[in-house]
Amino acid sequence: MKRLLAVGLFLAAAVAQVYWPTGRGLLVGRDEGGVARFLGLPYARAGRFQRPRLLPLPKGTFDARRPGPACPQRGSIEVRLGAPLPPQSEDCLNLNLWVPESPPPEGGFPVMVYLHGGSFTGGSGASPIYDGAALARRGVIVVTLNYRLGALGFLALPGLAKEDPDGSTGNYGLLDQIAALRWVRRHIRAFGGNPERVTLFGESAGAMSACALLTSPLAKGLFSRVILQSGGCDQARSLEAGYRAAERIGRRLGCDPADLACWRRLPVERYLTLLDRIDPLADFEKAPFKPHLDGYVLKLPPEEALRRGAGADVPLIAGANAEEFALNLALYAVGPRTWADFARLAAERGVDPKRALAVYRRRFADPLAAFFAFETERVLLCPTYRAARLHRGATHAYLFAYRSATWPFAGAFHGLDVAFVFDTFTVWPFWGVFVSAPEFAAAEATGRLMRRYWTAFAKGTPLRAGLMPWPDYRSGWVLRFGKKSGWTRDPFPRRCRLFVE
Repeated sequence: MKRLLAVGLFLAAAVAQVYWPTGRGLLVGRDEGGVARFLGLPYARAGRFQRPRLLPLPKGTFDARRPGPACPQRGSIEVRLGAPLPPQSEDCLNLNLWVPESPPPEGGFPVMVYLHGGSFTGGSGASPIYDGAALARRGVIVVTLNYRLGALGFLALPGLAKEDPDGSTGNYGLLDQIAALRWVRRHIRAFGGNPERVTLFGESAGAMSACALLTSPLAKGLFSRVILQSGGCDQARSLEAGYRAAERIGRRLGCDPADLACWRRLPVERYLTLLDRIDPLADFEKAPFKPHLDGYVLKLPPEEALRRGAGADVPLIAGANAEEFALNLALYAVGPRTWADFARLAAERGVDPKRALAVYRRRFADPLAAFFAFETERVLLCPTYRAARLHRGATHAYLFAYRSATWPFAGAFHGLDVAFVFDTFTVWPFWGVFVSAPEFAAAEATGRLMRRYWTAFAKGTPLRAGLMPWPDYRSGWVLRFGKKSGWTRDPFPRRCRLFVE
């Protein structure tokens, strides 16, 4: 296997530069302590509402020291809290690589391709919270990427389906992710990677995307393992629902659904205004920008595909955080104050209010605390475990339950696991959670354990860290990650009785 023969290193602004020959040209990246980092590599191009066209490796010398453009958005939660976001452009289909600088093993380094979260409307693969260096130091190549978001990634129009040779519409973001996986399969050997050993993993909307690709015929053979962090297989919409949403959006933007020229000439800022109205209780549930059942990218609802055994037969890890919604501070203002309010909100979400009251009043004395748990279980925890229970391949499950003493009320909130997997505790906004030395040391110990499991899974080695082998999910046991990690009983029977189907 062709491997880097010479790495040019010199100090510049206290950071060492790396020169990496690819066979087509030379990439200029940065050294992160034995790991070469390359940012902003274009993997595809796409016109608005068009399929992505795969790109080759850059010719000549390509400066990969800075991130490429982010896809148009209002920003994900970490951006709204002050984290940086690269300049935005519709020409945003680029990816980032973290490559060990050591010689690769026989066959090449395993590859881990990460899909960022952000409710399908925000996020960037170049976010500092997804720095792949810590994982790469464990002998894997890490890839993060951008995919189109919001209306530009998931708008479904009948006219777009008519002009597409396969009748596809509403899945441009998923097609971008598939294109990135194809790019990895075609080019990763230039970095010492093994295209036959690719682990697809993601968190939140990234996990929902990975779950969709687990059942997409277009993604078959592009990955050999999957990790779902706080996201299941229940977020694909019908085209009919997408078309109805497009009619409402068209009235707001002034475009007839049949007038594709109007949709394509609108300034991108007009699409971003669709994200300005935030409903803290129901925004994600009602959002029209999600994968669609277009008969091409997705032929069946992903959960139904798993139920029929139509998903990819690959090993799977799936898990969720114990208190996903605990940091949704808006719920303190607009959440239920009485059990009657709780019952009303449950009914609005399609759950039998009498059954919901019977279940949650036994577990909680306070209706607001009950609603935090209800939303955690309904939206994220139970769908993730349902995917694990439906998957027919080898499956392992976890419960992330780390609670910071600095923010005890927040519990194991949504997205906290990202800091542990990527070792980005000192990156804003995570550093605010781990401000004391004892807290940081405890978190880092749990993070090391998770990274050992994640990379062992990617390598195909036994899932054993320390003295804890990871049991198959069908045993009824999951791994609990916290300040004291270990086996725990599957939380699904106790926490998901309302959400079995």
